[in-house]
Amino acid sequence: MAVKGLYALQNGFMGFEKTGLFFGERSAEKVRIPVTCYLVRTGDTTILFDTGVSPRAVPGLLRSDPMAGFTEADLLVHRLESIGLEPKNVDLVVLSHLHYDHAGGAFLFQNSELAVQQDEYAYANYPAGFYAGLYYKKNFDLPGYRWRLLDGDAEIVPGVTALRSDGHTPGHQSLLVELPETGPVILAGDCCYWQESIDKEIPPGVVWDPTRAMHSIKRLKTVARLMGGRIFPSHDPAFWASAIKAPDAYK
Repeated sequence: MAVKGLYALQNGFMGFEKTGLFFGERSAEKVRIPVTCYLVRTGDTTILFDTGVSPRAVPGLLRSDPMAGFTEADLLVHRLESIGLEPKNVDLVVLSHLHYDHAGGAFLFQNSELAVQQDEYAYANYPAGFYAGLYYKKNFDLPGYRWRLLDGDAEIVPGVTALRSDGHTPGHQSLLVELPETGPVILAGDCCYWQESIDKEIPPGVVWDPTRAMHSIKRLKTVARLMGGRIFPSHDPAFWASAIKAPDAYK
């Protein structure tokens, strides 16, 4: 069941203040950041990491955010179509966390299993007031859907492992993908927004616990160093501009 390929899926762009990107940053300057998802193909399992923004949220974002950019092609269903898939072909959806720009498309996968850390699922249902605006319950309150609630690190299939990386949220997780040619890749999710966060070990500015967030960055860096791998940040426009995007794949 070796990993066959990793596909980077574009899900539009949003404007975001630098104060939200880096802990301790005081600049209110806004930058345009990508919204990203990834599809992992193994010998007999198809895994999606994150689901982007819900299509129903796009009109509001376009009205309120002059830096937002969402095209018809950016819809997750169309990104999957570009690699010959439909939502029903996805076996497992691994959600880094349940913020609206990562869990917005979960409803598309009623035939899939949805995997999230149990601490994240519990907190998302009863978030603290300062974080409530980032959790839209309709994105994950999905009666009849199958959830796999994880408790820490977990091998999803051989070559694909969920890594607990809390701090940005109470139950954040990243995904380690062991590719045969590219080598190990860690999909950081919002543990690391930008490459600068990785290099300087700066937690996100939007953060539940900055100390845990910093230690999670250090942990991902340690895993990557020991395995000779790379970390893919979640919202870095410079990284995204150079990334291999679907329908092409990291092999």
